[in-house]
Amino acid sequence: LMKAREKQLLAGKERSAARLHSSGGMFNVLATKLLKKDTGTLAMILPTIVATLPGNADMREHIAEQFRIDTVVSSHDPKRIYFSENTNIGEVLIIARRWNSNEAKPPTCFVNLARNPRTPIDAMNLARVLEDGSTPDHATIQLVEAERVASGDWYAVNFYNPWLVSAYRDMAAQLVRLDAISEVGPIGRIIGQYYRKSDSPTASGRRALWHHKTDVTTSMRAETDVYVEPLNGKERVADRYWEQRSRLLLPERLRLKTTRVSTTMLADRTVGQLWVPCRPADDETAMALCAWFNSTPGLLAMLAERDNKVPARPKFALATLRSLRVPDFGTLPEARASLAASYEALKDATLQPLPGMTRDPIRAQLDAAVAQALGYDPEWIARVRAELAREPSITNQPLYDKLPAAEGSEEDGLDGGVREAHGGRAVVNRLALGGTTSARPKPRGH
Repeated sequence: LMKAREKQLLAGKERSAARLHSSGGMFNVLATKLLKKDTGTLAMILPTIVATLPGNADMREHIAEQFRIDTVVSSHDPKRIYFSENTNIGEVLIIARRWNSNEAKPPTCFVNLARNPRTPIDAMNLARVLEDGSTPDHATIQLVEAERVASGDWYAVNFYNPWLVSAYRDMAAQLVRLDAISEVGPIGRIIGQYYRKSDSPTASGRRALWHHKTDVTTSMRAETDVYVEPLNGKERVADRYWEQRSRLLLPERLRLKTTRVSTTMLADRTVGQLWVPCRPADDETAMALCAWFNSTPGLLAMLAERDNKVPARPKFALATLRSLRVPDFGTLPEARASLAASYEALKDATLQPLPGMTRDPIRAQLDAAVAQALGYDPEWIARVRAELAREPSITNQPLYDKLPAAEGSEEDGLDGGVREAHGGRAVVNRLALGGTTSARPKPRGH
């Protein structure tokens, strides 16, 4: 009887929305069936990956179809990224209400906390402030159109600074998906299931970039670090994956506080346990992509799509890597050649860890190359670089602790609202509702 009832409940789109391995997805579907159609309210705490992973798009779509998503709360407090007990992964609190009006749904309020309440009393005080329509201290609020949220745009949970979210949205509109210009895969952990690593030469003579040691991989050009050999009985599949090797490798995961290089190139085609091969049509495109992903705009694109299970140590699913936004180098031959030349000129230069990107002369040269090749405003890129360097997921330091002033802040004329947000005060962003266009990577001279 239970199995029959389960099949009935999970008919059609509900089945994919429930994602049977996910108790949160099942709860979502059951709540839809049980709540009053006119006044029902749904509140649930789910892993942040529900809001970010492409594989959870069905669940997000189901919530948006069945409810008005009122509020989404996420924590950007490195000391407490969760709301539940007995967990150490990032979580979001979603509040959704039934909506039977013919009028357009109001925007969703995304609340990002720089300081996550430590006690029930703190949490209740925060709830009262939000209920009164006020903006709490140590938080930012972003109002995002219901249509955007329904389409899968939940980028607001990935950055504490609202301006970075708007900057990414405007930039992404000019870009294409990575899988439109390149093949991507296999995911790195698969390599670990079919190969063993060795410090000594192996029978096959194959070499791989197995690790991502941030004190070793310090420049865009890297070298293999181990020999690899197919595991016994798995040779056929291992050979198949070896055929998908590439000179250009994307990260499967990053530790943002110490990461220097987000994407790397090697002299020979290879694979890696923590890296994912990316195979564009030619080496020039590969070099241009390497320069792009290590520039500030490329980092912005990568971090906007991260899974955020642990914000400071993001992972990238294969579907996420394929969806990363990049310039359409197939239609931009001059930009492609220019960025490939920049890669050649800077490939062996040491980059600084991401928290120090505002003081990194090599990153600045990459950014200047991107500005020149793609027509981005250098001041816009500098501002993105300064704001990324302040993000708590990159510094892994709470914003309510005193931080040293990042280079390119007040001296460079950043507006007071953003400075307030990073001084621990709250700021409301209404860019998604048609406000200022200052987040756009406008071409120079505009």
